[in-house]
Amino acid sequence: MALTTATTADSGPDDESIIDASEFDESDFLTDPYPLYRRLRTYHPVYHDRLHNQWHVTRYWDLVEAFRDEEAFGTRPHSYETDGVLGPTMLSLGGAEHAAQRNLVGDALVGKKLDAFTPIVREVARSLVQTFADRGHVNLTQEFTSQLPIRVIMTMLGLPMEDFLLFQRWYKEFMMGMGWADDTRATALKAIAEYEEYMTPFLEVRRRNLGEDLTSRLIREGVPDPAIKTFVSLLLSGGGETTDKSMGNMWLNVLQQPELVARLEADHGLLDHYFSETMRHSPPVHREDRGTTRDVELAGTLIPYGAVVRLWIAAGNRDETVFVEPDRFDPFRGDLYSERDLRAGYSRDGLYGHLGFGLGRHFCIGYQLARREAVVGAQELLRVMKSPRLADEQADTIRARKRDGSIRSVGDLLVEFDSR
Repeated sequence: MALTTATTADSGPDDESIIDASEFDESDFLTDPYPLYRRLRTYHPVYHDRLHNQWHVTRYWDLVEAFRDEEAFGTRPHSYETDGVLGPTMLSLGGAEHAAQRNLVGDALVGKKLDAFTPIVREVARSLVQTFADRGHVNLTQEFTSQLPIRVIMTMLGLPMEDFLLFQRWYKEFMMGMGWADDTRATALKAIAEYEEYMTPFLEVRRRNLGEDLTSRLIREGVPDPAIKTFVSLLLSGGGETTDKSMGNMWLNVLQQPELVARLEADHGLLDHYFSETMRHSPPVHREDRGTTRDVELAGTLIPYGAVVRLWIAAGNRDETVFVEPDRFDPFRGDLYSERDLRAGYSRDGLYGHLGFGLGRHFCIGYQLARREAVVGAQELLRVMKSPRLADEQADTIRARKRDGSIRSVGDLLVEFDSR
């Protein structure tokens, strides 16, 4: 069984096989977690962290096994992190309850029904781009990537766009509160109270004036108001988180390699490959948590009933036994499956799917919308930006945005370009 620290007669002070659980709390981990991920994969792939009373899983195939074993690896940790802020959501439900909630709007976020929303994505992206098209420079995260997904979700839900700044603030405070820090949780709970107070009269008015938006659909389905409020807040949070930060991470990675910019300008059809590689190399969500419903063995290690298990998807995405030179951002790598994301995962003919959206029943409900927004958004940016490049003063990097290291993105992305 893996130990909190490995000790042998030959172990010296610099022995990288020794893992100290306090490393998860250190600034080095928040800045760059990948060296620790590599050591965990190599020496302690299923690691018992006695300091935080958690288990950490870091190898690709072990993660796949845990995600697929939904009976043994349940979703109970979400009941505090997410439900404690938003209320009971599909993230913490299993079986028929989870399926019922997911099916309420899940079909609207995939396939032909999602195609109907693509003009909305393009219209919102185009309107944002026009605000800086002639300027020659932009803070891409603040002026574009952080706004596009929230504005799109608000439009799909039928929420008034004049209240965008309010919903943007709530979304950020919701996300920061989904952790274990009491101060950010208090801020999130205050934001939830404000949001619910806002939604009460909104739903009363919408009930009398039903439209074709997703909120009207929930009302027609007979979903009670408290459940609608929770569902809408989850869509805002989840719909913004992955897309906002994955777009920023993608653009930073691309702009750091001018040859990738040139290839993209010549062929916008490459965007799906760029997005897939981002979700492998630099996913915004680094882990998902599970709780064991029984004693379960994983990679030869017995994890007891009731354990909190941290599935480090970002570590699995850099597994050197699966991906060649995993630390290199390469949209044209020959081992990454870059077609339609699959909740069952993909491994065939030397191609492997990324784990950025999770796997199994709790596979990200908005995965197709996130990809659509990233691709369409980039198309609209490239329509007005010629030779985009990092500004000389660009200093921010992809790093932890929450104290627990679960969310990682670039904060400010300063870009210069020639106007077309």
